[in-house]
Amino acid sequence: MIGALMGAAAALAAPEGSVLDLRQPGNVVTALQAAGYKAELKINKAGEPYILSATNGESFTVEFYGCEGLKSCNSFQFASWYKKEPIFTAAVANEWNATKRFLKVAVDKDGDMREFLDVSAVGGMTQASFTDLVGWYTEMDGSFGNFLKEKRNAAKAKPAK
Repeated sequence: MIGALMGAAAALAAPEGSVLDLRQPGNVVTALQAAGYKAELKINKAGEPYILSATNGESFTVEFYGCEGLKSCNSFQFASWYKKEPIFTAAVANEWNATKRFLKVAVDKDGDMREFLDVSAVGGMTQASFTDLVGWYTEMDGSFGNFLKEKRNAAKAKPAK
């Protein structure tokens, strides 16, 4: 099934400025690759499609929502996870979210930090717009990494009680 999705995406050699159908996970793979990113279409344990990619030396996923089987998804989300650290608090997440418009973060019940950027797939997008979107994600992911580094450094500098 993944091969069929990839084949359909590869056949979509879209002319400059044409609208890409990003409801199809295979087309998102092709768009990521055209933007210069690695992209591998996978299926999770629940049988849902996702893409594995990377930026800033770290992996991220593109997760799909509202799909009909393995296609016709109405939205997708760029996401990265950070394993639990003492600095991962709701206050730190709120500090980031209060000044950032696109990339949001949250701490889950296990104390892991998750960053995410949601995208509607309805109506499509040009390759130039998609490339710009992934560029925003890459830039904000780097900024978030720097933000966490500052928080880690500040936590190390605090004297023990």
